[in-house]
Amino acid sequence: MTNPGRPQHTWASPEWRGQVQTWIGQVLGAFNIVQTGPLDQPRTRFWSAQFTVPTDHGRMWFKENNPGQFQEAAIVACLAELAPAQVVEPLAIDPTRGWMISPDHGATLATLKSTDYQLWSRVLTDFAGLQRKLVPHGKRLMDAGLASMDPAIAGNFVSNQLLLHTGLPPEHPLHLDASAADHIHASVPRIEEAATALKALGIPLSLQHNDLHANNAFIPGTSTDPLRFFDFADAYWAHPFSSLYVPLGIMMEQWQAGPDDARIRRVITTYLECWTDYAPLPELRAGLEPALQLGRLQRYGSWLRLLIHADDESMTEYGPPALAYLMKITKPVLE
Repeated sequence: MTNPGRPQHTWASPEWRGQVQTWIGQVLGAFNIVQTGPLDQPRTRFWSAQFTVPTDHGRMWFKENNPGQFQEAAIVACLAELAPAQVVEPLAIDPTRGWMISPDHGATLATLKSTDYQLWSRVLTDFAGLQRKLVPHGKRLMDAGLASMDPAIAGNFVSNQLLLHTGLPPEHPLHLDASAADHIHASVPRIEEAATALKALGIPLSLQHNDLHANNAFIPGTSTDPLRFFDFADAYWAHPFSSLYVPLGIMMEQWQAGPDDARIRRVITTYLECWTDYAPLPELRAGLEPALQLGRLQRYGSWLRLLIHADDESMTEYGPPALAYLMKITKPVLE
């Protein structure tokens, strides 16, 4: 591995910081907003760098993504036009550099530190409302850069990825040996069966957040306001039920509970009830497991497009966990 890690290297440079400050100044000036203090860089990971910007109109957030996820800025701008009350509206974007500056909407739901299952029900039902609103707008979002993971292509996608992983040197963190690759390839028919089952269900494709949790939704201003979601860098145009993969994993870990836990079952039910005009609840529940397995595949896909641009240290740390999603692709989630 010899990748120097272009994003991390650039984000450490004074030249890059100066370019960011110049752009932020131009954007704020266009809106007659005054920056009242220096930029603060709260966190930088290999997948993104962020600044907070103090202004006389409140705090703003600047973000640049890893090149594998530059598309987020354009996607968020598109989402803000389609559902302005339900997503963060950027003040400005530079899609060629993956830059975005957005207002701060306050604390996220995660700051409540609630373990009440009703919080998760609210997150998922509000997100279902957003998904339903976006159903007619797939082409527009994909034109903005949102990657598609139609269940119909999932089996072929896995087969193609095996060629990538087996072709890497044995010492590479993303290498698969022939035995492991054969094991995954043997699961392709089951992936295709899952895709067929989802197609028969009749639920249309929509936005799959792919990292949906309480820290990616702001506390609403009033009890009647919808939740406002953000952080769509990992997102896909895919089966909407796949969005439950991350929330269910967090709930099971948070509560040290299995999928049969009454709280988890209730959260699942409240989400699926948002789709009962397409099929009865028992049929929707039967379609959840196939969608969750494809959600695992989409987690792998989002990590892979980041790791292409990772430095050696990040590849070593994050490559094996990313590959693990692929290696257990058909392992049941709800067992």
